[in-house]
Amino acid sequence: MTELEKQEIKYNNENLIEKRGYRFNPWLPILENPQMRTLEDIKGRMSVMNALINISFEAPIPVIKDWIEQYNLTQHLSNWEKEILDKSNTELSHRESNTLRWYLEALWALMWATEMIDELDERKWCSDDMAELLPNLEQNENNEKIVALSRLRPEKELYSVLDYYYRLHWLCVDDRLNGKEALLNEGLVYERRKALEWLLNTENDWDDVEMST
Repeated sequence: MTELEKQEIKYNNENLIEKRGYRFNPWLPILENPQMRTLEDIKGRMSVMNALINISFEAPIPVIKDWIEQYNLTQHLSNWEKEILDKSNTELSHRESNTLRWYLEALWALMWATEMIDELDERKWCSDDMAELLPNLEQNENNEKIVALSRLRPEKELYSVLDYYYRLHWLCVDDRLNGKEALLNEGLVYERRKALEWLLNTENDWDDVEMST
């Protein structure tokens, strides 16, 4: 992607942000060239996130761990996630459970990236029918709904939406630091941006995604 294309994306996103009644920081830089992950890596991340979310709804950790191992997904776990799977449910802290619950919004972003859903609107939470689109571990479904995914959105479209969420994240942080009324949910914006940052940057693993604003 050329510098001119990236600058145009920045300009268009700033116009959209302003049109929706938000503030933006014109000094935020353009993002670096994307280094896209493979579709297989993305499907692996989606698979383990979908499984781990169940722990936040009190699914037995050994059951989730067995499911991940059964479908050969262990290599897609981050170090932090491996530590979670070595705990019992009673050892899980509220913060750890809450972190897993927020995976819903990160996974929603990856579902958009793989064309499982049509839009990624920052004004809307993930849909109530999200679970129907994904493997249901409680019913012992296999991983076919994710394995069958065969397409990623074009690189430029992915980059553009990441750039948009990057600029929205600045707004969320600025509102919080300056005691302003939040126009958007920072957690939602953060999680979706993180998923897209991970998808478009192969340098950092899931536990170490660069999220500065």
